[in-house]
Amino acid sequence: MYMAHKNQEFHNEMTRIVHSEEVRKLLEEDLKRKDPNALTDKGKIRSYKIDDSSIKHNPMGGIMFNIIINDSISMVGKTGLQMDGENGKIRTDGMTESAGLRALLSE
Repeated sequence: MYMAHKNQEFHNEMTRIVHSEEVRKLLEEDLKRKDPNALTDKGKIRSYKIDDSSIKHNPMGGIMFNIIINDSISMVGKTGLQMDGENGKIRTDGMTESAGLRALLSE
């Protein structure tokens, strides 16, 4: 019972971090590198949302999760977060694109 409670607290903390303003800015910067017009009417990437069910602890450290692009389950970006040991800032580990997202970006 105690471990289940601790695991839930840990997952809640990871979810809080993933949904933080700092991470939102990082994700949007990554998306704009892939599509300079992302999150605008001119962009191929119009919207994104974090898939809360995908949030997991990375055994090598950090947090892994997926973002769903344009509300399409076939367009997913898999990404991760790490804490920079020197300055304590969060950084992304880049993004792996699903086949659907790659196809959208290559149009």
